[in-house]
Amino acid sequence: MTKMRFSGALAGVAVIAMVALAGGDAASAYRAASAPEPADRPDVVVIGTGGTIAGIGESRVSFQSYQPGGLPTRDLVGFLQPEIGQVADVSTVDFGAKGSGEYTIADYHDLSRLVDEQLKRADAAVVTTGTQTMEELAYWLDLTVRSPKPVVVTGAMRPWTVVGSDGPPNLYNAVLLAASGRTRCFGSVIMLNDEILAARDATKTSTTRLDTMRSPEFGSLGTVDEQRIRLLRAPARVRDCDRPQHWRTPFDLATISRERLPRVEVVYTYADAAGEPVTALVDAGVTGLVFAGTPSPRQFEAAMPAMASGVTVVAANRNVTGAVYDTPGAVIPAEELRPQKARLLLLLALARTDDPAQVRAWFQRYGVPEFDPVG
Repeated sequence: MTKMRFSGALAGVAVIAMVALAGGDAASAYRAASAPEPADRPDVVVIGTGGTIAGIGESRVSFQSYQPGGLPTRDLVGFLQPEIGQVADVSTVDFGAKGSGEYTIADYHDLSRLVDEQLKRADAAVVTTGTQTMEELAYWLDLTVRSPKPVVVTGAMRPWTVVGSDGPPNLYNAVLLAASGRTRCFGSVIMLNDEILAARDATKTSTTRLDTMRSPEFGSLGTVDEQRIRLLRAPARVRDCDRPQHWRTPFDLATISRERLPRVEVVYTYADAAGEPVTALVDAGVTGLVFAGTPSPRQFEAAMPAMASGVTVVAANRNVTGAVYDTPGAVIPAEELRPQKARLLLLLALARTDDPAQVRAWFQRYGVPEFDPVG
């Protein structure tokens, strides 16, 4: 007897045809036929931190009135079975059940260590979180996770329990992307609203719209369209994928104590802004300041003695696009890195060194990475 062999979608089509002739359930047959063998399924761990994606609405139409983090991660994954189980062997860990704005930098430290620990056995990790500080958490992971395995951050703008929630498709797509291995050595990426975004480039643009997370300066890395993953570009760090010592950043949290993380704050600039908040922050013990925009004369006047006493100052762009290149004296330009992300990079840099030249060099390498020019 001759054995017929099919692969990929053809196998599913063949099985559908055969089962339909026998009067069976074609949809169920296709799911079974297209599912990879258990041994072939990658292991993906989903680490939940709460947020809107795990939220419980006051009613089925409470799109913006809900309790974040009300559902355990295992329930979210369970809701997506059996489909998600055909993509990967999925395990879950609950790191927390809060809104994203409630987490501290010490919590971020613990989360990074947890991701690396889980990636010792898992092939990829998905981290679910709220969107309010999603871009910061994703960038922190991008800077600190030591494993080159895929790390995908996702969330939702509507709680899980409402009609039309974006939570289920976002989580499914995040697991699909992580399981594919396509973003290995990309660092952390964000998967939201069918788009793949670099952690460094993404920013939240709306408090209500589903397409809130965007990369205004550079665009998305790609898209997920049902089972099709399309990658259009890659972060610059992929060039060092075969050189782990260059691919990893110097910010190994195994060597940085969570109890001794330096304090860095962001100062927003505007017309005729007062200098007293700058002085107050310095008196409170900050070791780094990030100006969001060009400081007012009074802000800059207050910052001068602070820099003389050893406080490191970074200038970042407060606008949607554009960059800060030229800065006076010891002020470090963040180019187009967002102020909230410049704060994280400065914090990690100051945890490793108090040498201004080294901090500046790390901003050039990790804050504004570029592909090497050709030719």
